Amino acid sequence: MMRVLFNLLDGITLRYLKRRAALTLIGLVMGSIGLGFLIAAIYQAAALGVGDLYAALICGGIFVIFALGLFAIANRQWRRRPRPLLARARYGVATELLTMAQTLIREDPAKAVIAALILGAMTEHLQKRSAAKRAQTRE
Repeated sequence: MMRVLFNLLDGITLRYLKRRAALTLIGLVMGSIGLGFLIAAIYQAAALGVGDLYAALICGGIFVIFALGLFAIANRQWRRRPRPLLARARYGVATELLTMAQTLIREDPAKAVIAALILGAMTEHLQKRSAAKRAQTRE
């Protein structure tokens, strides 16, 4: 482990890492300046055609639409992210249920059969109910 950290953080790597960070920062600043000039050019072109007030409204509307689109993309990606802790919690619950079932079967198999019948009936009922809800939402 220490060898990996040493290889990652030796002097040469740090020098290249600093250079890369500096060049990235300079690139971001230059890109922002260029984007500012493009926005100014779009505003001036729109102002010549439709007037100052309408040009400001058009540019503002475009930025609001872009912002909403980026927000929607970020929101969708956030909801679709992997959730390993949630999956582990589900596995933990399933493990506990299986352990309880195993204990129940060892103590009294008749109770296990009755519990299985009840759980099967509940599962069937819930599946029919969710299928009916899905059919209702489609209509």
